[in-house]
Amino acid sequence: MKLTRFLSLTLLLQLFLFACKEQERTDMGVAIQPLGDEILVEADTFHVHSTNWLAPYIYSSPDSFLLGGFYNEHLGTTKAEIMTQLACPIGYSFPEGVVPDSVELYLYYSTWFGDGHSPMRINVYEMDKETFQYDENYPSNLDVDKYVSGDKLLASRVITAANASDSVLDNTSGNYLYFVRFTFPKEFTQRFFDDSHYATLEDFNDFFKGLYITTDYGTASVLNVTQLDLTLYYHFTYQKEGKDTTVYNYKNYPANEEVRRVNRILHPDRESVIKEVDSINYVAAPAHVFTCLEIPMQQMSDTIYQRLDDKRPYVNAAIMRVDLADVAMDKWMTPPSHMMLIKESALDRFFAQKELPSDTCAILAGMEYSVTGDKYSYFYDFKIDQILMTELRKENQMQETLKMYLLPVTVEMKTDSYGSSSVAGVKHDQGMSMAIIRSEKNQTAPLKISLLYCGF
Repeated sequence: MKLTRFLSLTLLLQLFLFACKEQERTDMGVAIQPLGDEILVEADTFHVHSTNWLAPYIYSSPDSFLLGGFYNEHLGTTKAEIMTQLACPIGYSFPEGVVPDSVELYLYYSTWFGDGHSPMRINVYEMDKETFQYDENYPSNLDVDKYVSGDKLLASRVITAANASDSVLDNTSGNYLYFVRFTFPKEFTQRFFDDSHYATLEDFNDFFKGLYITTDYGTASVLNVTQLDLTLYYHFTYQKEGKDTTVYNYKNYPANEEVRRVNRILHPDRESVIKEVDSINYVAAPAHVFTCLEIPMQQMSDTIYQRLDDKRPYVNAAIMRVDLADVAMDKWMTPPSHMMLIKESALDRFFAQKELPSDTCAILAGMEYSVTGDKYSYFYDFKIDQILMTELRKENQMQETLKMYLLPVTVEMKTDSYGSSSVAGVKHDQGMSMAIIRSEKNQTAPLKISLLYCGF
């Protein structure tokens, strides 16, 4: 018993002496550290100047097409047209004795924007001057006269989106399969029926350069065209058991990912309709209205170095919150699910070269919301600490302001074998979307950057 008590006292004494030594070591570090070497931590906010920017074009690479015209009181008129090549059945040869019957074009659309009962005339022309090159980027405002003479009108129909006579009711789902069908002239059918150009897509697209589809009759509705197929119907006869047997068949020529497609977008009056309002800015597609931001880098740098006593700065966190304004919007125009904040110097290159977001050049943010009582507030949070850190370290080469653009995008995700998701691609939003955001002069929630930083 005495031995146990002696060992316990010895152990307690050792722990006490060890603790005293550790305290000495800790205090010693503080004692010998010069006051100038202390780490300073600061927080600041900086307002961000913003203006509307009317982008002249985007690079068009649509997964679906918009077709028609639409007027919005905030953004003016948007007119959408289709220019596309078609894919042929590579290496296909028609059976002997085939007789072509007709060529028809089918435009399938899933939804429409605007007044579904307003008449729309759709005109289909042949691209008869030039065709597209698959590897080139084409702007959404390309010159149609370079590709279409206008002399070869293949078909024209007047429709209303909600009551298309060709549409079919799906008895299983209870929904309509909406489409518009066009029958092309017999002369075109005879000319198009030629399988000597099916060796490659390039051969076929030199033979038949593509279609140009446009509309008139006002600006009340826009179709969301999800599929476009040209169909050649034909028949042939053969002997079976001593009797003539006729077979009717068809071949499809789709506008798919194998060919070049362009959604041509025009804005005939947006300069006169869009007004600068101090408290708000616009981000919209396909009106191609972005918000231009000027981040006050020199002011930020001066403030940081002054507060850190010229220590080397490090940005711990920087968030720019973009709040949606409580403004009544057209029910057809909803805020985009994602926006991207991108440097002015990278805007053209990013989309032309199909780059991915990076924390020093282009930042993605999804729409989020908060709830206070029964009121919902929607916003986008951009984490821009790495962009600011890169700019602040430029020192003598730093610009007065860093110009960036805020624009709507669509995001493609991928999942690896471990179940982790990552961004696989980013495109311009080519649907119908609009966000009205609060600017730096907004009294409710001014556009600003919240910055946490330290100095060594």
